[in-house]
Amino acid sequence: MFESAVFGNKDRGTAEEKLWRAVIARTLEEWVSGPLRYSRKAEQFLFDDNRDFIAVCSSAGMNPTSLRKKLQSIRARGIQKDNNLPALHGQRKTHSHAQRFFQQKAYGV
Repeated sequence: MFESAVFGNKDRGTAEEKLWRAVIARTLEEWVSGPLRYSRKAEQFLFDDNRDFIAVCSSAGMNPTSLRKKLQSIRARGIQKDNNLPALHGQRKTHSHAQRFFQQKAYGV
């Protein structure tokens, strides 16, 4: 879901770049819809880590500053899973605004 939305044509790049883009995509999934513990770790990596984040983005062939700005824009709009958590355990979890955003981008809607 996130790969095509964030990275556009995911067939571009070397095998190593594709691997690192998949790592970033998985981190975005954890941030948006993962368990709270993983979501917090992902958020720390995406917004506060200045060493590994830059290295991973560079390995993925991405501009870390540009990606972080896009993510900060999403976060500033309050598009996070915490806003849409079910009130009671057992309720069906609804898609967050961020999930819908990335799905729409992925399918060109």
